[in-house]
Amino acid sequence: MSDKRRSRRRQLNVSHQRNWLIGRHAVIEVLKANVWPLRRLYSTTDFLSEMQKIMPLRAENPLSRSVIEQVTPERLTQLCGSRHHQGVAAQMGPFPYLNLHDLTRLIDERNELQQPLPLVVVCDRIQDGHNLGAILRSCEAMAADAVIIGEDQQVEVTPQVARASAGAVNHVPVIRVELLRDAVDAMRAMGMQILAANEKSAVPVWSVDASHPTGLIIGSEARGIHDSLLMQCDQQIAIPVCGHVGSLNAAVAAGILLYELRRTRL
Repeated sequence: MSDKRRSRRRQLNVSHQRNWLIGRHAVIEVLKANVWPLRRLYSTTDFLSEMQKIMPLRAENPLSRSVIEQVTPERLTQLCGSRHHQGVAAQMGPFPYLNLHDLTRLIDERNELQQPLPLVVVCDRIQDGHNLGAILRSCEAMAADAVIIGEDQQVEVTPQVARASAGAVNHVPVIRVELLRDAVDAMRAMGMQILAANEKSAVPVWSVDASHPTGLIIGSEARGIHDSLLMQCDQQIAIPVCGHVGSLNAAVAAGILLYELRRTRL
C-alpha cells in the first residue's frame, strides 16, 4: 500500500472515531451484536435503566461500566450534535472490515452447511450512506453472504450507514478491498458467476440461471459500474420497467435483483 493511501486511511480512521451512533434502536442493535467496537457510551439515566433490563452488566458484555458515562440530555445534545438522540449516543471505533481470506471462509462454511447457494454483493463506488445502508438491509433480508466495497470513491460504514441499514450492518459481513478487480477475480476462482446490474442490458434478471453461486455488482448512483469491472462479468442484467423513468435508485435496484436471485433458490 502506498504512503499516500496509508495516510488517507489514518485520516479516515481518525475522522471515524468522532462519529456518533444515536437513537435507542440503533445503539441496542450494535450492543447486542457486539461486532462493532464501542469506544464510549453516553446515556441519560432513563436509558441506562432500560439497558440494564435488556442486557445485564457483565465483564464480557460490551455494555460495561468502564465505557458508560451518564449525562444530562442537554450534555448529550452537545456531545453528539443532535437533539434526536433519544437519551443515548455511542462513540464508535473504526468498523471491523473483513478481507478476501474471510470471504473464502464464509463461502466454505455456507457450502458445508448446505445452506442456500452463495450470494455476494459488490458495491462499486456507492457514495451515498443511505444507499449503502439500504443495500445492506436488503442483503441481510436475502441472506447474502457478504458485501464487498472498495477503498476509492466509496462511502465507508459509518453510524449513518448503520442507521439506514436498520441494524443489518451488524449481521452482514462487510469486506473492504483496495481493488474491486481483485475481489471479482477471487470470486471467479471460487466458481462464482459474476453478474452486473446495468439498466442498458437487454437481459432481464428473471432469465438468469440462478442455480450457481453468484456475485452481483451494483454500480455508482451517477456513473454505474466501472468499465474494468464490466469486462470481468459473465453477464449484464437489467430490471425491466413499465413506467416513464428508465432507471432505479441503486439501493432499490439491489433489493429487487437480490429478491429475484433468491426467489428461485430457496
